[in-house]
Amino acid sequence: MWPQERLPNPHAASAIAETPGRGQRLAGLVLTRTPLGLLVRWVAGIPVSVHAKLLYAFLLVTLLFIAMGAMSLQTIAKMSRQSRSLDQGHERVDWSRQIQHALALQTHFTAMALLLRDEATIASILRENNEFNNMLAKIEEAAPLEERELIQRIRSAQNEALVTVADIANLVRDQKLDEARTLHVSKQEALHGQIRGLVNQVVGIEQDRMNKLRLSVAAENHRALVLTGGFIGSSILLALLLGFVISWSFILPVREAHGFLKKVAEGNFNTTITVPNRDEFGVLADRMNQMSRELKRLYEHERETTKELQALNERLERATKAKSEFLANMSHELRTPMNAILGFVEMILDEVYGDIPAHLKEPLTDIQTNGKHLLRLINDVLDLSKIEAGRMELSLGEYSVQDIVDTVRASLQSLAAERGLGFVAAVEDDIPLAFGDGKRITQCLMNLAGNALKFTRQGRVEISVGLEGETLTYAVKDTGIGIPKDQLENVFGEFRQVDATITREFGGTGLGLSITKKFVEMHGGRIWVESGLGKGSTFFFSIPLRVETGEGT
Repeated sequence: MWPQERLPNPHAASAIAETPGRGQRLAGLVLTRTPLGLLVRWVAGIPVSVHAKLLYAFLLVTLLFIAMGAMSLQTIAKMSRQSRSLDQGHERVDWSRQIQHALALQTHFTAMALLLRDEATIASILRENNEFNNMLAKIEEAAPLEERELIQRIRSAQNEALVTVADIANLVRDQKLDEARTLHVSKQEALHGQIRGLVNQVVGIEQDRMNKLRLSVAAENHRALVLTGGFIGSSILLALLLGFVISWSFILPVREAHGFLKKVAEGNFNTTITVPNRDEFGVLADRMNQMSRELKRLYEHERETTKELQALNERLERATKAKSEFLANMSHELRTPMNAILGFVEMILDEVYGDIPAHLKEPLTDIQTNGKHLLRLINDVLDLSKIEAGRMELSLGEYSVQDIVDTVRASLQSLAAERGLGFVAAVEDDIPLAFGDGKRITQCLMNLAGNALKFTRQGRVEISVGLEGETLTYAVKDTGIGIPKDQLENVFGEFRQVDATITREFGGTGLGLSITKKFVEMHGGRIWVESGLGKGSTFFFSIPLRVETGEGT
């Protein structure tokens, strides 16, 4: 295990270990066990932007390629010069060979002149001498100082040999062959031998120079190849190093951010992110730490708020339960004396206690009507409180849908006639006996039809029941005032009506629809309404034909 200070940052090993793969493991070893980790951290700590770091890295790589191109051009130019020097060396060697050849031909033609004794042979001697001098002049132009001294000696000997050749030619023309041979043997051959030796030295020098030049060119080519290869290799390694260092100076904070966000997503708001970067990643890390602190503060605040809400909910539940218990008890207690009052009023109206004056019948009738209305309100409050207290249970049994509709129609027919409204009820044929709480279903339909009659000034109210599969659908349609579309969701709330003016004009507590909704849901059904302001309303509720035992209780 390597010391912690060798890591590029405190969490580098853990961050790298999260990503599987051979390449990632190798990168982790390089970052934790080589000085490259410190280099990565140093680059990350440079206080410049990410854009500037990438730009500088690309500029450096570009400069490397430019330098490599310049070096390659320089090497090519040098090799071209060396090639020209090598060609020139070949030419000088060739010229020195031609000097040897011209000297040999000159000696040959001198001997032939002694034998043939003609002017053409003598002219050939002079021609080869000129060729000899021309080649010697070419070599002298590019010859070093020591070789020029040797060429001067050759030139002096050649001039002396040319004088001797001229003397031999004159003797040949004068037919003095013996003297010509003697001069040739005694002087000409010695001069040619001397010149031949000097020319051989020039040839050797030029050959040595060409060999040295060839070796120099080969060595320079090898050196250029090694230098170019090394430069290319170094450039590639440096580019890879820059890429590795720059990329990991960005990758490590990104991985730290990944780990940080993973912990935050798991609900650990105490975590912080630490990166050495002094660029956008460093700024991002600071923002993330601020975010973590703010999330922690909000989380703590939310926890406290949640606790307060839980305590408040518990108090509200206790208060609601106490309210329901109170309403149930109060309603029960109120219903008993109310029934007694209604009973005595009915007995008085039936003249059980004797005849009553005519002027008292109307007030007693009003007392009976309002008492019945009050008893219905008490019953509604009692039902609602029982439902909220969880004490309401359905009394399940078989019932006839037709009987329920007939009961509602008979109960409300007089109210419809009193208001001058049409009142129609229709049930589909062949609906079998249903299973549920017929009394509560009757109450639901009574509430809907009663509301329809109450909120309808003219027109009619229709009740219909249909069977689709195993579902009964009840519908109550009216031509009343209607409900605005934005208030449709509120009509089933407790003690709620669409408008306060409705309560003043039509009366009511707003409990009927709420109780109806609860009874329908206790049967495993649902209730809804379709309406528009001034276009009337249609209330629907659907329940199973046969309610499962225990459902909704």
